[in-house]
Amino acid sequence: MPKILKQVRCGRLVQAVVYTAPAAGDSPKARDQKQKASTAARERLNARTSFQKLERALADNFDNGDLFLTLTYRDKHLPEDRAKAVRRLRAFLSKLRRARKARGHPLRYIYVTEGCCPGGRIHHHLVLNSTGDDLEELRRLWGWGDIELRRLTFDREHTYEDLASYLTKEPREWGHPRVGERTWTPSLGLVRSEPETAEVPDLLTLTAPPEALVVSKEGPITNGYGEWCWIKYLLPYDSGRRRPKSRRRRRKTK
Repeated sequence: MPKILKQVRCGRLVQAVVYTAPAAGDSPKARDQKQKASTAARERLNARTSFQKLERALADNFDNGDLFLTLTYRDKHLPEDRAKAVRRLRAFLSKLRRARKARGHPLRYIYVTEGCCPGGRIHHHLVLNSTGDDLEELRRLWGWGDIELRRLTFDREHTYEDLASYLTKEPREWGHPRVGERTWTPSLGLVRSEPETAEVPDLLTLTAPPEALVVSKEGPITNGYGEWCWIKYLLPYDSGRRRPKSRRRRRKTK
C-alpha cells in the first residue's frame, strides 16, 4: 500500500513528512487511525505561526554571504515611537532600492523593529541580500545612528530556525505591538515555495541525503494501522546556486 510524501524545499532547507493514507477497503477503525496519522503529519508540515513562516521565507531568499544588520539611533535622533522609527526605516530602504537599481542590483529584505517594550531602546534588525561591498553605501544612506553588520553563514551552529527565533524573540516575550500585527516585514516579491505531494512505496524510509545536516526529526510514529514521520534538513551550501528571482507584483485591474 503506497504512502504519501509531502515536502517543501525552501532554498537549501527541506521539510518533509511521509504518512499512511486511508484506502478504499479500510475498516472504519483502520480508516480512523490512518486519518489521525495523516492529520498529524500534515499539521507538522504546515507553517501556521509567524515564526514558521519566517523560517521558510529566510531559507527561500537568503543564504551564506548575505547580510544581517542592526540599525541603531543616536540619542538626538531617537524616534518618539515605533511608528516614526518604521517610517525612517522605510525611507532608508527606499533610498537603498534606488541606489541598487541604478547599479542593476535587486533588493530583498526582511526586517523587524525592536525596543518598544518597557525599558527598551528602539532599533531595527534586517536580513538583506548582499551585492558585494555594501557597508559604505549602507552607512552613507543610514544617517540616524550606527550600523552593525555581519555576513550570514548557515550550518550546524547557525540554522534558519535560530535566525527566525532571534528575529521573533521580542513579540514572543512581550506580545505583539498591536493585536493581529505581523511581527516581521518582508520586501515585495520574495520567493515563496509551496509543498509538493507524491505517492511513494510503503517501505520508503524518510531520510536526508548523506551530505545534508539533519536539523530535526520525529518518528516513525505508528498506531497499529498507519504511521507518519517528519524530517527537516539543510542541504550543503553551493556557491554556484542561482539566486532566487523576486516575483513581480501584479497590478490590480480596475
